Amino acid sequence: MLKQTLKDDIIKYMKSKDKIRLTALRTLMAEVKYKEMDLKKELEDNELIGIIEKTIKQLNETLSYAKQASKEEIIAETEIAIEMFTAYMPKQFTDEEAKAIVVEVIAENGFKGNGDMGKVMKAVMPHLKGKYDSKKINPLVKELLA
Repeated sequence: MLKQTLKDDIIKYMKSKDKIRLTALRTLMAEVKYKEMDLKKELEDNELIGIIEKTIKQLNETLSYAKQASKEEIIAETEIAIEMFTAYMPKQFTDEEAKAIVVEVIAENGFKGNGDMGKVMKAVMPHLKGKYDSKKINPLVKELLA
């Protein structure tokens, strides 16, 4: 479903002659095709979201380097691409919502202490992946297990 949305948007940007968005989407779709060839299957939405998330992360790195080098054109193009790809991501959880999910998983499974850190992460990731900043998950789990 998400893949079809991406294809439809490529057509839309071709018709509107929006080269920046079109190039960004085509690059993303090439990444999707490579992944599909690698796995020898069509990707599901959650796998597509992972690719989009990775692409946004790479674009943020590009943006920071472009800002250091004062490359205005690259900065503008990268910001447009980040904004566009962020729109494809699912609604992001707030800190409180993510904390509630982690607390629920810990309570359901009876996890206790830092020794269960890996088990908690494994159980929590399907709920939060792509919907909450991955850098914040580990510290949140540590805090709640302490």
